[in-house]
Amino acid sequence: KHMDQLETFVEGIVTTKDLPGLTDESKKQLVAEMSEQLIERINAALIAALPDEKVAEFSDFLDAEQITDEQVQAFIANSGVDVQKVTAETMLTFRNLYLRGSEG
Repeated sequence: KHMDQLETFVEGIVTTKDLPGLTDESKKQLVAEMSEQLIERINAALIAALPDEKVAEFSDFLDAEQITDEQVQAFIANSGVDVQKVTAETMLTFRNLYLRGSEG
């Protein structure tokens, strides 16, 4: 569900960018790659937002077992990080970078 929202967001960016000669197939590929990049950036931003005293605990949490993205997000949210705010800021930054990328 979360991934679908991100892909829709990324697709909007790609459409706005309006790259010349982009086929449907290559657009799908581009959206998929960019969505992966965006998720990595969001995760990195969320981890960076963790309070210092939670970082070691988080590291242990990650080492403990196979955990899902949902569990990771829950841990981060329970650590006092404003997940929605960090996610929204990361998405906006990503969008601005991409749209500005080839100008000038």
